[in-house]
Amino acid sequence: MRPRPGTSGAASQGIAAEAGISPPPADTAQHLPLASEQKPAASGTGWTASLGGSKRVGIKHVLAMTEQLLTLLDAGLPLDRALHICQSSIEQPFFRGVMQAVVVDVEKGNSLGDAFMRHPSVFPRLYVNMVRAGEEGGVLPVVMQRLVEFYTRSIEFRSFLVTSSIYPVLLFFFGVSALLGLTVFVLPKFGQIFTDMHQELPTAAAVLIGTGEFLKTYGLYILGVIAVALTGFVMALRDDKWRERWQLLLLRMPILGPLLLKIQLAHVCRTWGTLLASGVPILTGMRIVRELTEHIPLRKALDRLVRAVQEGKGVSGPVRADPFFPRLLGQLAAVGEESGALDAMLVKVADQYEKDIQKATRNLVALFEPMMILLMGGLIGTIVVSMLTAIFSINDMPL
Repeated sequence: MRPRPGTSGAASQGIAAEAGISPPPADTAQHLPLASEQKPAASGTGWTASLGGSKRVGIKHVLAMTEQLLTLLDAGLPLDRALHICQSSIEQPFFRGVMQAVVVDVEKGNSLGDAFMRHPSVFPRLYVNMVRAGEEGGVLPVVMQRLVEFYTRSIEFRSFLVTSSIYPVLLFFFGVSALLGLTVFVLPKFGQIFTDMHQELPTAAAVLIGTGEFLKTYGLYILGVIAVALTGFVMALRDDKWRERWQLLLLRMPILGPLLLKIQLAHVCRTWGTLLASGVPILTGMRIVRELTEHIPLRKALDRLVRAVQEGKGVSGPVRADPFFPRLLGQLAAVGEESGALDAMLVKVADQYEKDIQKATRNLVALFEPMMILLMGGLIGTIVVSMLTAIFSINDMPL
């Protein structure tokens, strides 16, 4: 039976200062157990966990609980009392019940990591393994602080990607809707005027009106075909071979490919670096990162890296030799190995990649906006000019 860790304010500050954000001793870290291999409902870092159908616990709720627990531990409260306070302050009923079970497990003498591991759909494996490392190394407050920083940065980065894509998507949606509205509903009525007058339309107007009539007649069938195609595409992506081919195709695209690769590597490097800084052994951290990623080409590259490390080849050499990894990652990994600060260097790589991603995303959004406006304006202008030409041609018709 493991004793429950109790942390006083001075002691926790002393541990943090003494640890200096350094990993626990190597002999302790090498015996850290892995979290359960059971796959949680939400993979990756666990953005949202779904349990019992409609019951959902977002990672923001877990982050808020972690911040409160860290504050209480730094204030000198013992772990069980701090957990009681955190549990009582949670408003979501399901999450409060989960934390109540955690409190009971800890009071029975189980470690906090083991208690969290019993709820894999709420607490991701990354979270559980870092808590275990902090308990084994006696630096739980330091590790909790790293967890708060990691998830805060991850949520901010994800929010940036989501908010950056909202405006282009809306612009594209309303632009296409305007074109379809003109083509399907306005142009056929305009063409009816010429039909009633038994006159031929100019070529450009006839093509546009014919397109509108075609979409109006067969639009539902076209939507049905598109829906079937998208359903088949999604079902095909459930197969690892097809998903790998699709992911490799995306990586080969000129601008999008390098951006997508940096997004994946930024997440991997930040996760791995955070695990190493928390005292998780290097191979254990690599396996955790490998299990958390859903990108098959990257997962295979990490498998090759794990085998190379197991053979005693280090990290930087195999990274530089593998064409999948960018050159920057191999160079900085070599610097990190030489200086004994691989964890800090991996986090710096993640920081650099995230800066590059944000810069590239802003540039793409800034380029997409005028291009979309010019494209939609040109198409709508073409429709308007074609209609005006048809209207002016009425004056040339014989009476």
